[in-house]
Amino acid sequence: MATAVFLVALGVAGRDSVLRGRAMQHTAPEIFLGAAPLVGRNFRDGWDWRFSPVQLLAAGLVGVIAWSWWSRWWGRARVGLVVAAAAIGSGLFAVLLAMTDGRDGLLYGAADRSEYWANLAKTPAAGTFVREFLRRIGRYSVHVRGHPPGFTVLLKALAAIGLDGVWPVVGLSIVGTMLLPIGVLTTVRVVTGTDAMRRAAPLLIVAPYAIWMVTSADAWYTGLGACGTALIALGTRRSGWRAIASGLGGGLLLVADMYGTYLVALLLVVPAACLVASLRHHCVGALLTAAGAVVGGVVVVVLFTRAGFWWFDGVAQTRREYWAGSARFRTWSYFGVANLVVASIAIGPATLVGLWRQRDRRLWLLIGAGLAALTISHLSQYTKGEVERIWLLFYPWIVLGGVGVMSLSSGPVTDRGDNGEDPRPDRADRWGAAWIVVQGGAAIVLQAALLTKW
Repeated sequence: MATAVFLVALGVAGRDSVLRGRAMQHTAPEIFLGAAPLVGRNFRDGWDWRFSPVQLLAAGLVGVIAWSWWSRWWGRARVGLVVAAAAIGSGLFAVLLAMTDGRDGLLYGAADRSEYWANLAKTPAAGTFVREFLRRIGRYSVHVRGHPPGFTVLLKALAAIGLDGVWPVVGLSIVGTMLLPIGVLTTVRVVTGTDAMRRAAPLLIVAPYAIWMVTSADAWYTGLGACGTALIALGTRRSGWRAIASGLGGGLLLVADMYGTYLVALLLVVPAACLVASLRHHCVGALLTAAGAVVGGVVVVVLFTRAGFWWFDGVAQTRREYWAGSARFRTWSYFGVANLVVASIAIGPATLVGLWRQRDRRLWLLIGAGLAALTISHLSQYTKGEVERIWLLFYPWIVLGGVGVMSLSSGPVTDRGDNGEDPRPDRADRWGAAWIVVQGGAAIVLQAALLTKW
């Protein structure tokens, strides 16, 4: 009953967000939505239903994943195979969704003049760029102005070794998309065990937020952050130099990620929760991991500071840029609700229902940390609109709530017939497969209807 009431309330809020948003688009197009409450490429009307044969391939992939759940492969396969399948499946599903619009679906989000790659021609050498970044910030496009200089420096490094052009940018997004389930599933296995990891794997592949992954640099930030978190989680179960090494690697990745996007500072809630929870049973490992993470983080901070960029100055400058841009037209009375509707769309129906049925306290540690980070970001009012992309960092941890609707069977499919009937999966297997189809179907329909800016 509570779930039904919640879903009805969400539907009412969603309908209001669409109607009010469409009205605002015509009276105040400077809010730059176009597909209210989502962002569309056409800021007047970003909805554009279209069909591509590639959508059939995406639907086929969802069908394969559902069938493999039905046949209990996810419950019986080796852990390494489960993680590898999730990584490959995530990358493939996101690429197929993007290719609804052909090559443009992959390239537009990287090649658009507001993005990083378009700024490389007017940026000086990496050292000068970092040192004078804040002083010259007005020369760059909105995406560069709204983030630390780290990702631009990475692109310049790739160009220096011959990997220039827009395709390496797309490649980073695809790599980030594939790294994401590796990091999340590793963390889940450490915190809760193998069963929850197996149940989460297919949902991470087909979550609707996949339509914004390979088209945005935020996919790289999300994958890097997940891997950094996984290293922290692994360190808490180790001792001696292994714990320190894991913490060092995790700290390096997470703090380096903070120099790609400021919002990673909130993502630190997730590894911090892993550390705090492990203090009771693995105190030494947690403390050594934390020490290693601090050292790794300090190394990154020192390098960027000596190069001439102080992170907190960047935050202050971005705050000024933010309020000088479209944010001044985006009223909290609308986006205070619309942001949450967008988040609900991104995490998908299986997550929304699963959150109400989730009873694993250990898994709630990760889900709750993701929800806490998202809530802080939301209440700060520095993420009004565009959260389908901005909150990619947090969505995978919340999608773990969908584990609540996925019952795991690991044995062979049983024969339930009295007269030699074909073997049949049990009811739990059928429901799990159905939720995979619902979750993946939501992503495919959303991609078919929305011409996203990213």
